Amino acid sequence: MTDNIFKIKPSKSASIEKYEDFTIHGTGNVIQKMRMLQKGRRIVTAYFDEGRQSLMTAIIDILPEKNLLLLDYGPDDQINKQLLSSQKIIFKANLNGVTAQFSTRGLQKATYQKQTVFACPLPEQLLWIQRRDTYRVRTQYNPHVTIVLTFDDGQKNKYQVLDISAGGLSVEDKEMDEEFALGKVFHSCILELAEFGDGSVSIEVRDHLPIRRDQPSAGRRVGFMFHKMANELEARIQRFILSIDAQRKRSLDEAKGE
Repeated sequence: MTDNIFKIKPSKSASIEKYEDFTIHGTGNVIQKMRMLQKGRRIVTAYFDEGRQSLMTAIIDILPEKNLLLLDYGPDDQINKQLLSSQKIIFKANLNGVTAQFSTRGLQKATYQKQTVFACPLPEQLLWIQRRDTYRVRTQYNPHVTIVLTFDDGQKNKYQVLDISAGGLSVEDKEMDEEFALGKVFHSCILELAEFGDGSVSIEVRDHLPIRRDQPSAGRRVGFMFHKMANELEARIQRFILSIDAQRKRSLDEAKGE
């Protein structure tokens, strides 16, 4: 192992949202969660350029004695260089329904066990969200489940909802629209829930995931979190989710009966 990875100086992590109830502090606690992501071989997506670009990686190793986190190096040199020059990088991963998020400003290229890796100081805090409202139902086959967003220029675009939960939803973004920067909030969106009616809600962009890992041009899935939702709409969403889940269970029972 070469010494260049040990030249990285610890630096404070960037602030990670305003979710103190879900934020893990303390080196030992953070390392424990990082080990879970490493052992689970989970994909860790690095978002940069204010969320307009992303790169999929994974945790290679954790070196507590050197305060270092090592991640798999990307296959595209141009994307790697852009990532390394980024002022702020947000990492996100999912583990059995848990959303993990941390950020860094000190990413560097390094060599570890004859392998090129990304290296950065261990984050001082980690967002670890495990909520009951993360249960999602798929809706992409129902053309009557949509959401209308108003962009900054006043243009209104309607999107097919791919899945929905009590806490948020996702849509398919085929155009890789720059409006969908991480953290961007869209106000007064119209959510249409087929026979369950519609309602107004504000939503925040929370993550981007490729529709197909082997074909980036196929578009991406954009995940949103609900904000400022009326109780009536929340109740409609819950009834809609229960209805879809009941239909799914009936279909499974019928299939077993055959």
